Amino acid sequence: MKKTTLTGSLLGTLLWLMQATLATAQSTSADDSLRQTPNVIGGIYDRPYISGLGGNIAIGGYVEMNSNFQRDEGIEDGLSFEARRFNIFIYSSISERVKMTSELEFEHGTEEIALETALVDVLLNTAINLRAGVLLSPIGRFNIAHDSPRYDIIDRPLVSTEIIPATLSEVGIGFFGALYPTRFDRLTYEIYAVNGLGNGVVGGSGKGTRIAAGKSQTAFEEDNNGSPALTGRLALNPRFGGELGLSFHTGNYNSYKIDGAIVDEKRRLTIFALDYETKWRQIKLRGEAAIARIDVPQSLTELFAEKQHGLYAEIAYRILNRATAGFSATSLTAVLRYDYVDFNHGTFSATNQDIGDSSRRLTLGLSFRPTAETSLRLSYSRNWLRDAFENRRDGMNIQLGMATYF
Repeated sequence: MKKTTLTGSLLGTLLWLMQATLATAQSTSADDSLRQTPNVIGGIYDRPYISGLGGNIAIGGYVEMNSNFQRDEGIEDGLSFEARRFNIFIYSSISERVKMTSELEFEHGTEEIALETALVDVLLNTAINLRAGVLLSPIGRFNIAHDSPRYDIIDRPLVSTEIIPATLSEVGIGFFGALYPTRFDRLTYEIYAVNGLGNGVVGGSGKGTRIAAGKSQTAFEEDNNGSPALTGRLALNPRFGGELGLSFHTGNYNSYKIDGAIVDEKRRLTIFALDYETKWRQIKLRGEAAIARIDVPQSLTELFAEKQHGLYAEIAYRILNRATAGFSATSLTAVLRYDYVDFNHGTFSATNQDIGDSSRRLTLGLSFRPTAETSLRLSYSRNWLRDAFENRRDGMNIQLGMATYF
């Protein structure tokens, strides 16, 4: 009797285990979330990029390191070395029509760490596509194509950093695409609504109106006035090569309302930019010009600029382009750039004299490229700065540096 009972119990247990195993197998095939794993479902080891690693993920970046020897009004700062930038790119092809790209920048070592881009593109067709996230505002060409290895001079153009101001990353959403008016000509466009610049434009730098001081990491969280700015660029790539672009950025910059209550007038900042780039044989020309209009309280119009403008023009001549010293395609380029920025285009009401506050720079450089992705650069620049009362201060800088993609 005991043997029969024991045998029945064993058979019952075996049948139960078989049923449980079958049920588990059926459940696993029906619901993959119940797969066997020691990790939390949906946790850090359960992400799409791991299963797709090597198929749709790409990681890269660039590094820039320089040395500086500066003299300002006859006073030398001596020689110093600078770890200017270390940028990391991460790209993912989520699907055939959904792409993600991001860039994390470490500037001056780890003095400044910033998320430069983190955007998602939904590709609909050539003419119209959707973009959203942290994007580079398409105001001027330099802001959307500013990687250091692309340039033969170490310092960035004044107009592109002070008036534009690059690098200008903003949270927003919009559309981009390309149109073909003829078989040989192309028009590209970008148009986005973004959070825009903030209160620091006026008074944020302690130097008067400075558009670059209106950039803020808090703008990645919310718009400071609840009225998004609009930015866009239209560019022509003609059949004979090169590019010509027109762009703008406009929006209210001040916090004119707090908790729904109006506390100030709306004050608008508008920037228009023109850029060009072309090449003829060994000669390459490029440049950018920008005009800014800033609404400032009437009582502050002489202290804080309402109008600013600037430009840069650059000519480069490729001296050498051949295999050298074991490298398959080396090049040596001589380059000359002129920079000018007027931070306060206006006159004093009492004297009718021009308000100063401007900066000029002339730079001569040499760029040796052992490969197309790497530039060893030597630059010599002279600087002429004027304050609001036209007092001039002169300076110079000799730089030797390297920038390369990886």
